[in-house]
Amino acid sequence: MYDVIIIGAGLSGLTTAYSLNKKGINYKILEARDRPGGRINSLDGPLEMGATWLGGQHTHLLQLLKELEVEVFPQHTEGKISYEVSAYQDIQYFDFPPGQAPSYRIKGGSTQLIQSLVDHLPKGSITFNAVVTNINDCGNSIEVKLRDSSSFEASKVINTIPPQLTIQQVEFNPTLPSEQVAIMEQTHTWMGESIKYGVSYAKPFWKEKGLSGMAFSQGGIIQEVHDHSNFEQNYYALKGFLNPNLVQKGEEGRKEEVINTLVRLFGHEANDFLEYSEHLWANDPFTSIKGSINVVPHQNNGHKLLREEAFNGKLIFSGTESSLAYPGYMDGAVFSGLHTAQRVLEQYQSAPES
Repeated sequence: MYDVIIIGAGLSGLTTAYSLNKKGINYKILEARDRPGGRINSLDGPLEMGATWLGGQHTHLLQLLKELEVEVFPQHTEGKISYEVSAYQDIQYFDFPPGQAPSYRIKGGSTQLIQSLVDHLPKGSITFNAVVTNINDCGNSIEVKLRDSSSFEASKVINTIPPQLTIQQVEFNPTLPSEQVAIMEQTHTWMGESIKYGVSYAKPFWKEKGLSGMAFSQGGIIQEVHDHSNFEQNYYALKGFLNPNLVQKGEEGRKEEVINTLVRLFGHEANDFLEYSEHLWANDPFTSIKGSINVVPHQNNGHKLLREEAFNGKLIFSGTESSLAYPGYMDGAVFSGLHTAQRVLEQYQSAPES
């Protein structure tokens, strides 16, 4: 039996494991995917299909990056911003507003943070392809059952998967309080409806034209664009978000409209691309659910019931949506992971010796 089972090897779960590992707590991480990182997903380039940016206000994340010796660099914003009102009007160009706080990216991609956390854990700490279906209170312990009928037992379980996904995919015995269930059902999933895309090029032609690579469109498939060249300046890309309503459109259709829009925003050179990539988080079965209750961005993120313990304190809910600080961001995931680990350690310290 384990001291702690952590459900989810995303940033929150790995941060908790990293903290507990320092104190010698016996734990196991169960991850439904075949990779760590959750909603952090860097393709070669690196090209971010998930969490990307951080700011100076994200102190918990910055401290963790410093501790792990993972470096950041400022997002490129030099040059004009392209703005499209509609596909039938000329593109407007603006300067980047003065006095704006810079945003940063992680050198080598956001997955560098994930890999660094994994590297600090003992080999075999994570069981992949472990899809949780049941969490049962067994009195002195708690049982976690998987889709393949295997099971794990621990003194405590920390669940970090998104609240909406948790309620739809996991059966609890005994059932959770109805008020807590209702809040979880109506909690926005960070990245849940996002469609991220990236287009790579042989050179950053937009910079040569005095453009920043930043653009916004009200009239097409693209909502926003950002320069996504790497720190070393040997990989060049434009990357951003698509209209979430286009989730039903085929990839080839989305790709064609993206390139056409980039041509309007940045010029004919946008036609000469190397590779188009995209990720539809709404279709990701370990992030989003089908037929979810419509919620507004960040709805109920940080709600106290998302941190409410169950099964007499043996079941702890964690993850970025539950965070007290910057819920729905990487910093929220780190804060939640650290805060949850501290709660577990305090409970162990206060427990009477047997």
